[in-house]
Amino acid sequence: MWLSDILDRHCQQRGDAHAVVEGDRALTWLELRSAAHSLAAHLDETGIRHGDRVAVYSRNRIEVVVSYFALAHLGAPFVPVNHAMSPTEFADAAERMEIRHVLGERRPVERLGLPEDRTTVFDTEEFQKVLVAGRAAPPLAASLDDPLAVLLTSGTTGRPKGVLQTAGALRQMSLSWLAQARVDDSVRLLNLNSLSHGSITATLHYVAAGATLHVMREFQPRAVLRQITERGITHVWAVPQMLRFLMMAVGKDATVPNGLREIMFGASPMSPELLRDARRAFGCAFRNVYGMTEAGGTFCTWLSGKTEEEDGGVPLESSGRSVPGIRVEIHDEENRPLPPGEVGEVCVLAVGRMSHYVGDAEETRRTVVDGWVRTGDLGWMDAHGYVHLKDRKKDVIKRGGQNVFPAEVENAVAAFDGVADVAVIGVPDDVWGEVPLAFVVVEEGAAFSSDALLAFLHGRLSSYKLPKEARTVAEIPRNAAGKILRRVLAEQAGPAR
Repeated sequence: MWLSDILDRHCQQRGDAHAVVEGDRALTWLELRSAAHSLAAHLDETGIRHGDRVAVYSRNRIEVVVSYFALAHLGAPFVPVNHAMSPTEFADAAERMEIRHVLGERRPVERLGLPEDRTTVFDTEEFQKVLVAGRAAPPLAASLDDPLAVLLTSGTTGRPKGVLQTAGALRQMSLSWLAQARVDDSVRLLNLNSLSHGSITATLHYVAAGATLHVMREFQPRAVLRQITERGITHVWAVPQMLRFLMMAVGKDATVPNGLREIMFGASPMSPELLRDARRAFGCAFRNVYGMTEAGGTFCTWLSGKTEEEDGGVPLESSGRSVPGIRVEIHDEENRPLPPGEVGEVCVLAVGRMSHYVGDAEETRRTVVDGWVRTGDLGWMDAHGYVHLKDRKKDVIKRGGQNVFPAEVENAVAAFDGVADVAVIGVPDDVWGEVPLAFVVVEEGAAFSSDALLAFLHGRLSSYKLPKEARTVAEIPRNAAGKILRRVLAEQAGPAR
């Protein structure tokens, strides 16, 4: 099985090299395999079996990586969960994904109120003893055709959907990416993105090549800069908003001593100004990463030079072009390919795409048509195969690399006393790229406070989904079918205050 093969190969060839590093903690490849095998034995004794779905609910830390390898050995699909997800959101997802057990940090796990026999907490003495017990793993239970992970995403309703990916699909996507990016075991990757969503697939591509993975529990710009300088980091994986924070910490016209080869970014576009300033400060190449969890991960990329003179004609305003083994086209509504220059939906044909959405056959049929994944993104392709995104087909708000769906926020706001109607849109923000802005119609005679509403939403929504502001309006503009005219609201909104 793919993840077990990764461990065995690197233990055989470079077992004493570091596999994963978190601050002053580190595991070599031999130690990582030993910890994963010991945890697999422990979970097997608790009753976790082949096919059981197990959530991993934590910030980035070594134990998360160990858990993924242990669960993969058992053939128990791991379900990464963002540590900011509220207990209410988790309960809904857990029921629909049929999650049997939860591993994670004490604080988020204890908020769930689950029985002790359904949880395993990282930050306990008992768990840490398990990792160093040196136990033999049960017989390998997984195959390449087995589900490896259920990756939570969101649909138009805002409720997370479960993207089921097999081990074989991940292997195929890894081989495609490694052929493109030419990664080897000299890479030291600092992943600043969460290991709880689709970025885990990109991370595992580098792990497969023998790269050393560096993780941090919290994103702290100055600490990140120290890591880059002191730990010999060669690659950084971030979103543009994180780079903006890093540039604020660097300061105007300053440079950062480093050995970086690439800074990779994705989830949202990077402004030309930020790219220019970041290239000056770090003096390395930048790689745009365009992907989708349903498509198996990254399917388009470009790599800049260290300076504008070294870009080689790459259109940096594009999202890149397809990586080896993956076919990307622009299709019309009937799923027919369009010629260069015509705007349509970005569609992807990849062996590594998802198997299906868990428990949602109808949405699977809408998303995967004749084997093509319809991304929901509108764009066009130039004569050299570069994809240029035009607009989002759906109304997703991208706040700091996290997707926020208006319908989900609207449902939460509507539950507050005194709200007669509500609409949520994304508005530009210098720090986060976009932030949610709520428009509220108040019931006649109701006592309403924007501050009280925002306090009400805390704990009901993840922190990144909270509106920056709630504005009261007389009515919500809608079309004849009753759908919200978000374009009209955007024209009225102006910049978020």
